[in-house]
Amino acid sequence: MSTIENKSTKSAFSEEYFGMKKTPSFSEYIHWQELNDRILVLNDAVDEFIVEEYMLPILKWNKEDEGKPVEERKPITFYLSSPGGDLFGGLVLAEIIKKSETPVHIIALTIAASMGSVLLVSGHKRSAYKFTNVLIHDGSTGISGSSNKVKDHMKYFDKKSEQIKEFILSNSKITPEKYEEMDDREWWITADEALELGIIDEIIGG
Repeated sequence: MSTIENKSTKSAFSEEYFGMKKTPSFSEYIHWQELNDRILVLNDAVDEFIVEEYMLPILKWNKEDEGKPVEERKPITFYLSSPGGDLFGGLVLAEIIKKSETPVHIIALTIAASMGSVLLVSGHKRSAYKFTNVLIHDGSTGISGSSNKVKDHMKYFDKKSEQIKEFILSNSKITPEKYEEMDDREWWITADEALELGIIDEIIGG
């Protein structure tokens, strides 16, 4: 699904939610059916819609499960196929997934790149297919303004980059030395390599 199509679908959800009469599309219908089964699907870039579509459902299901032992909670299944996206929202979503008392099982499909790789390592159980692709890199940003403002932005993005590094290292088997070696590279990782590095727990089907 293209970004434009996905934005249109999300807008339709908002209209329907606020009481505007609208016939749901097939993808909208499937989305709501999946929510009933605690299934989330991210098949796009991480964007501003993650609050309503991913953060709030996870928080809601945790509230529904309040007081239940972990083993009695129905896990949340999160299908992930993302080229990356918003740094700020993505990190908070990763934190919410990691801190969820109700287990979140992440299944990586075509790609988990950039912020997608951070989301992948946040899952309590992580799976991928043989030909799933993972990318870890230092990201990119476009900054304009006065010299001092640019410096302030860069200092803050350096802090966020350090948070990402700490999160990935604490949720994988990647060593600090290996991370530093690949920090300024486009570090493409196959499913087999992701398994060795502790980014995923299993390759589906063997």
